[in-house]
Amino acid sequence: MPAATENHTPVLIAGGGPTGLALAALLRKHGVECVVLERHESTCDHPQAHVVNTRTMEILRSLELDQAVLADALPPIASQIRWLTDMAGTELACLNLLKDPARTMTRLTASPTVAASCAQDRVEPLLAHKARALGADLRFMNTMVEFREDDDRMVAQVESPDGNYEISADYFVGCDGAASRTRKGLDIGMTGMGVLGHIVNIYFEADLSGLTTERPATLYWILNAVSPGVMIAMDGAKRWSLHIGFGGEREELEKFTPEVCKRLARAALGCDAEITLRGAKPWTMTAEVADSYRKGRVFLVGDAAHRFPPTGGFGMNTGIQDAHNLAWKLAAVLGGRAGSALLDTYEAERKPIAERNTEWSVANVMGIVEIAGPGAAALAAHLASGELTIEKASEFIQDVADREAGHFDALALDLGFGYDAGAVVPDGSKPPVVADPYRDFVADGRPGTRIPHVWFEKDGRRFSSLDLFEDRFFVLAAAAQQDAWRRAVEDRDPDVGLAIVGIDLVDVDGIWAKTFGIDGGGVLVRPDGHIAWRSRETVADPGATLDRVLSVVLAR
Repeated sequence: MPAATENHTPVLIAGGGPTGLALAALLRKHGVECVVLERHESTCDHPQAHVVNTRTMEILRSLELDQAVLADALPPIASQIRWLTDMAGTELACLNLLKDPARTMTRLTASPTVAASCAQDRVEPLLAHKARALGADLRFMNTMVEFREDDDRMVAQVESPDGNYEISADYFVGCDGAASRTRKGLDIGMTGMGVLGHIVNIYFEADLSGLTTERPATLYWILNAVSPGVMIAMDGAKRWSLHIGFGGEREELEKFTPEVCKRLARAALGCDAEITLRGAKPWTMTAEVADSYRKGRVFLVGDAAHRFPPTGGFGMNTGIQDAHNLAWKLAAVLGGRAGSALLDTYEAERKPIAERNTEWSVANVMGIVEIAGPGAAALAAHLASGELTIEKASEFIQDVADREAGHFDALALDLGFGYDAGAVVPDGSKPPVVADPYRDFVADGRPGTRIPHVWFEKDGRRFSSLDLFEDRFFVLAAAAQQDAWRRAVEDRDPDVGLAIVGIDLVDVDGIWAKTFGIDGGGVLVRPDGHIAWRSRETVADPGATLDRVLSVVLAR
């Protein structure tokens, strides 16, 4: 594995948000040295994103961060969405995300962890601490101003409080957000719907525990003439984020003075709670995906590669999952275990996921627009003028909310996404046929999908199948062929990082082979927990099969 020097690092990361920090931590787990350049002086001090979906929680679990995230997340009792005239006023409608027992049970049994609502300003410090603890070099107040390709490496010009300097890298990753300087420097365009709206995020503190105890929720849509928008509960009691739409012009943005922000927040509360304003930030709702995720030795990850509406909560999650996909591939190439063509599979695998998540997020906007955003503002105006009664508004909002429940519960997109092309060997199987391909999750062990979660025990310890890969390739084989697979694995080059698991494991529920879709065969699982290859039936020559499959997957 290449080593870092004073002015060189194997991987240089521009951007120290959740995606860049996650990439740094994951690279270090793989033994890859890296430097993160972040222009701000610390991790973010504004809540911003708050949904941490199940797949991202699994990745954080592999970094031993899931429990810390859950400790700072909203409790399950807050799994509702409410529409109110204001926080102290009349409730117009409520959507209970735990209302369907069957869907709730599927979610609880699909993974060893659960999705969480935990604000980005709480998640980022956890990732930063973990990345540092693993040995990543995090450089805050260091801004990448330009970069170039120089022979067989990238060279970046960096501004810092201690003076400007150059740093070179074998690979450069742009995790520098929606306005990515990296993407612009590469002259990579974006395709999609462009701007869908402009919003101001007003972050404040106010003790509303007396109100939220009786009406807990994650989101509170406010329908009144002064502050029609959405209140996001960051801790369910005191930390709040109020999102209000505006026209997008700078002159209009400048009208959101501290006094105006407090007035809007107070109107949303509808009570005399003391308000402490923490800040206000504008953001632009867009729906675009980069035309390319890679150019030479440079990659785009997270918001630099895709920007879509928050409806559904896939933005930060898709970025962290991008990082998870890219980290093991960079490690394999830098460690000499894979051909450089493996890095081409990053775009082949992740871009279709971003396109699908964009499509889903936009559909959510269109589906809920009647009772959110401009629709909420219109309803508030009709209520204020008397054109619409509380009763009629309540009936209408509840009907739309019930119809759009899937907007907040897309487990199939969360856990069921798969890679049809890339570092996988398809077996010709098709995805399970379900009524709703976005919501109805069925784990089936198909190549390209994330490994199904089943419980195992060994030496009195219980653990998930997702705990087996430990950032390496592994074979999980049916009992009848375990010895043959073990010999095949032991005969392979140890530098590949290949292991045989399943020996002496107790299949707690007796379902692993059926869940993985095998009968006498086995699966090869990648370091990111996605299935690279599967054989349903007994394999005649496991050693030759491993050589062939690894040659394809690792582009050797």
